[in-house]
Amino acid sequence: MEFRILGPVELWSRERRHDLGWARERLVMAVLLMTPGRPVSAQSLIDRMWDGNPPEKARAHLQTHIARLRSRLQDIGEGKGAYLRRLSGTYILETDVEKIDYHRFRRLRAEARASAASGETDHALSLYQEAANLWRGEPLAGLQGSWAGITRKNLEDEMLGGTIERITLELGCGDHTRLIAELSELVTRFPFDEKLVELLMRALYVSGRQADALAAYRQARKRLVDELGTGASPALQELHQRILRRDPGLLPEARARTTTENPPPNDLPRDVPTFTGRTAELAFLTSDRVLGDAAVPVLAIDGMAGVGKTAFAVHLAHRLAARYPDGRLYLDLHGHHAHQEAVEPAAALDRLLHRLGVSGREIPEELDARAGLWREELAGRRVLIVLDDATGHQQIRHLLPGVPGCLVIVTSRRRLAGLEGVESLSLDVLPPEDAATLLHRAAGARRALEAEHVATVTRLCGHLPLAIQLVGGRLRHRPAWSVADLAERLGRDNRRLAEIRAENREITAAFQLSYQDLTEAQQRAFVRFGLYPGAELTAYCAAALLESPLADAESLLDDLLDNHLIAEPRRGRYRFHDLIRDYAVSLSHHEPESERTAPLRRVLDYHLVLADRADRLLYPHRVRIPVEVDVPPRTSPDIATAGQAMKWLSTELDELLRLTRHAADHGWTRHAAMFPHVLSRHLSFWGHWADAVRVHASAIEAWRRSGDRPGAARAMSDLSEALWREGRLNECLEMAAQALRIQRALDDHHGVAELLDQSGRAHWHRSEFDVALGYFEQALDIRRAIDDRHGQAASLNHIAGIACDKGDYRGAFDRLRQVLALYEEGGDLRGCQVALNNIGELEAHLGNHATALGHYERAAALAPETGPKDRATLLHNTASALQHLGRHGEALERYQNALHLYRDIGDRRSEAHTLNSIGSCYASVGHDVQALIHHQKALHISTELLERQQQARALLGIGDAHQRARRHETSLEFYDRAVGVARGIGDVHQEAQTLDRMGTALHQTGHLAHARRNWDQALELYERLGVVPEAQSLRTRLRGLPKVVDS
Repeated sequence: MEFRILGPVELWSRERRHDLGWARERLVMAVLLMTPGRPVSAQSLIDRMWDGNPPEKARAHLQTHIARLRSRLQDIGEGKGAYLRRLSGTYILETDVEKIDYHRFRRLRAEARASAASGETDHALSLYQEAANLWRGEPLAGLQGSWAGITRKNLEDEMLGGTIERITLELGCGDHTRLIAELSELVTRFPFDEKLVELLMRALYVSGRQADALAAYRQARKRLVDELGTGASPALQELHQRILRRDPGLLPEARARTTTENPPPNDLPRDVPTFTGRTAELAFLTSDRVLGDAAVPVLAIDGMAGVGKTAFAVHLAHRLAARYPDGRLYLDLHGHHAHQEAVEPAAALDRLLHRLGVSGREIPEELDARAGLWREELAGRRVLIVLDDATGHQQIRHLLPGVPGCLVIVTSRRRLAGLEGVESLSLDVLPPEDAATLLHRAAGARRALEAEHVATVTRLCGHLPLAIQLVGGRLRHRPAWSVADLAERLGRDNRRLAEIRAENREITAAFQLSYQDLTEAQQRAFVRFGLYPGAELTAYCAAALLESPLADAESLLDDLLDNHLIAEPRRGRYRFHDLIRDYAVSLSHHEPESERTAPLRRVLDYHLVLADRADRLLYPHRVRIPVEVDVPPRTSPDIATAGQAMKWLSTELDELLRLTRHAADHGWTRHAAMFPHVLSRHLSFWGHWADAVRVHASAIEAWRRSGDRPGAARAMSDLSEALWREGRLNECLEMAAQALRIQRALDDHHGVAELLDQSGRAHWHRSEFDVALGYFEQALDIRRAIDDRHGQAASLNHIAGIACDKGDYRGAFDRLRQVLALYEEGGDLRGCQVALNNIGELEAHLGNHATALGHYERAAALAPETGPKDRATLLHNTASALQHLGRHGEALERYQNALHLYRDIGDRRSEAHTLNSIGSCYASVGHDVQALIHHQKALHISTELLERQQQARALLGIGDAHQRARRHETSLEFYDRAVGVARGIGDVHQEAQTLDRMGTALHQTGHLAHARRNWDQALELYERLGVVPEAQSLRTRLRGLPKVVDS
C-alpha cells in the first residue's frame, strides 16, 4: 500500500490505483497524510474542508466522509497497512510513514544531505534523484481551498529546496554545462528565488559564458526592482562583482567548502577527557546488530549512582554523532535531583521542539499533540537524542520519535523494563584494570603512582568512576601525598556497598574524604553553599550565604573548585553535582535550625534587594511596595545605571524565578509575595507573560496568608495585566474587578486608577470602544485629582487610541500632544517613545506617511533598549510607512521581523494585525495569492480572539483579493461582512475604506447607481475624518460617473 500526495492524492496497492472518493474526502485524506499518527481535530478538518464556512450539518458530513475513507482503507488493505481511528473528537491515520511519498521524500533528502556532508557525493546524488522521482506534478492536484493552497506552496518549497541542494552538489562536481538549461527553466518558474539566479550565474560563468552570467544578473535585478521594489541581495551583488573581476576563486578547483548559515542543533556536552574503558559495551551498542535492526533504535543505559552513565552516554553520542547530521540534542530530565523536580514529558517536549526551531505559539498544550508534533518535526531527519537521568519509562515514552532515522540514548538509575523494543545495558563498576587507568588519568600524567597501592585505592572506591575521579583529583593537587597515604585514609572506614539501594554510601565515602581534607572555613562554606536553592551560585550569593567579604567568598569557591566539589560551567557561576549537593545538605542536618535558616534568609534578601534596585532604575515611574529586609547585603555588584540593571536582571531572571518558587514552596511568605512584585514590570515589558501569570497567582496566596489586603490587591492587579498580555481577556477583567473592589475599600486612588485603566485596555482589545473609553476617563479623573501626572499621560494615551479608532483624529492629536508633554516633563524616555509612535500612526491614518516615518525613527532613536513588544510595534509601523512610500521590499522585511517578535512573546492580537499588514503589502505588488493567504490567517486568529477590528480588516483584504481576481460577487460578500463588523465597533475609517471598495466592485459590474451610493457614503466619512488623499481620489472617481444612471 502506498499513499501519494506529491501530485494528485492517490492510494496505490498491488500496482493498482484505488479511488479515494470525492474531492473533500481526498482533502481529508491529505490532511491526515501530512501528519500520520498525530491527532487532527474534527473542527480542524471541517475548517479545511469548507474554508471556514461550513454548512449547518458539517460534523455529520465529516463523519460520512470519514466512514467512507475507513471502509475503503479496510477493503484495499484487508485491515493491514493503514487504519483510520477516532479518539476524543480527533481522527488519527495510523500507517508507516514510509508508505507516504512525502515523508519518504523528506527521509531521502535528509539522507542525501548526510551523505553529501560525509563526502559520499555519488550516493548523495543518487538519493536526491530517488527523492525527485517521487514528484508527479503539482502536489495535492485537484484540491481547492486555503489549506490546500498553503500546503501546496510549502510542499513546492521543499521540492525546490531539494533541487537546489542537488544542483549545488552537481556544480561542485564540475557538471556545469548540462545544468544551465535546467537552471534557466527553474529561474523562469521561480523568478524571485535569488539562490537559483546565483547557481545559474555560476554555471554560466564556469562554462565560459561570462556575458550571459552578467545578463542573468541584470535581468534578475530588474525583476526584483520592478516587482518587489527591492534590489539584489548583498550576496548576489558580491557574486556579480566577482564575475566582473573574473575572480579565480569561482572556478571549481579553487572553491572552498561552504558552511550552512543555520547549522543543526548540537547540545552534546563536552566529551569527558578522562573517559576510560567500556570497550565491550561501546562495541556492542555501535554494532549493526543493535543500530541496524530497529527503525528507531532506543538505547537505555541504567546503573547505580556514580557508575558513569552520563559520561558513557555522552561519549557514545560523540562516537555516533557523524551518522546524525540533522542534530544532536541533549536534555537533562532531572529524574533524581534533590532540588529540581523531574522534567514533565510536556515540558521536555517543549524544550526539544524549541531546539528544532519550533516557536512557542506553534507548540500545542496537550501532551499527545506535542508528541505528535515532535514526531512530525523529526520525520525525514537523522537526529541523535540523549535523554539523561530519566525517572522511568513513563517520563520518556512520549519523547521517543517513532520515526525512522533517529537514535535515542536514555540514562536512568532504574531499569526501563516498561518500554518495548529497547536495547538495555546495565553498567557495572569498572574492571580493576580500567579503574586503575582512570585513577592514573585523574591524578594527572605527571604524577607517578605506586602500582601496589593503586588497586587498593580503586577497590576502596568500589571501582566507581565518580569516586575514583574525586580521589584522583585530590592526588593531583596534593603532591606531598602518596597513594599509600590515600589508601590508608580510605581504609579507615571499612564500609562496603551491600546492595544497590545503599549505593550512595560508597560515593559518600569519597565525598567525606574530600570534605575532611578541607579547612574549617572551607567546610563551613561547602555546607552553606549546599543550602542555596537556586541552580547556579555567584560569588555575591556565596558572600551572602557566608556573611563574609566578597574576596573571602571568591577564595573559598576557588578552593572547592580545585577539590572538584563544585563546578564552574560558566565564568563566575558555580554549580554542584546533584549527589555532592545531597551530601552537603546531609551535613547541614547536624546544625541547629537557626544555622540553616539564617544563610537562606540572607541570600533571599540579597536577591530581593538587588532586584528592587534594578527595578527602580529601569522602571522609575511605577507604583511600588517598599522592600524591607532584616539585614541589607554586605556586598553586591555595581548596579547604578539602567544598563547595569538590565544586564543583571537579564542574567539572573531564571535564578530569581527559581528563588520565587522555592520561597512559595517552603514558607518564606514575604519573599514569595515580594519577588513577583519587584519583577512585575520586567516580566511584562520583556514578554515573560506565562511566568508572570504563574508567580503573580502564587503571590496573591502569599499576601493572603500574611493577611495583607493591599499587597494582595497589588498582586491581583499585576496578575490582571499579565492575563491581558496573554490575551486572556475574560480572566483579566474578572481579576481586575476583584482587585478594584479591594482597592476602593482601601481608598487607594493610585490602585483604583490603574485597575480602571487595565479594565479599559481589555475592553479596547475586544473592540468595545465606548466601554473602554468610560474606564479610561474615570481613571484620568482620579489621576488628575491626585496630581499623578505620569498616570495622566497613560490614560490620555489610551483615550487618544480610542479617538483614533473611532475616527476622531483631531481629538487624538490634541491628547497625544498632552501625552508627549507630560512624559517629557517627567523625563520618561519610553513614554516619549510611545507617544511619538502613536503620533506617527495618526499621521499615517491621514496619509502623511513620510511624516509618520520621521516620528517612528525619532521614537526608535529615543530609547534603543526597548522590550520585544515595543520593538515589534515600531518595526510594524515603520514597515507600514515604507510600504505606502513604495519601498515594499524593506517593508516586508520589517513586517516579518515584527511577526517573529510577536510570535515569540505570544501576542496573537498583534500577530493578526501584522498578518493583515503583510497581506496588504503583498497586494500592493500584485502577489494576490500571498495576500489572500495572510489575510485568511489573520481572519482565523482574530475570529478566535473575538478581535473585531482586525477581523474587519482581514475581511476587507480577502474581499480585495477576490476583487482583483474578478470574482466580484464573492468580493462583495466579504465587503458586506467587513462593513457590518466595522459599523458594529464604530471604526469609521475601516467602514469608509470598505464602502469605497464596494463601490469599485459595483462599478466594475455595471451597477453604477449602487456604486455611486456607496462612494457617496464613503466620501462623507472620509471628509468627516479629514483623510485628504482618499477623499480626493474618490471625488475624482465620482466626477467620472454619469450624472444619471439606471438603478
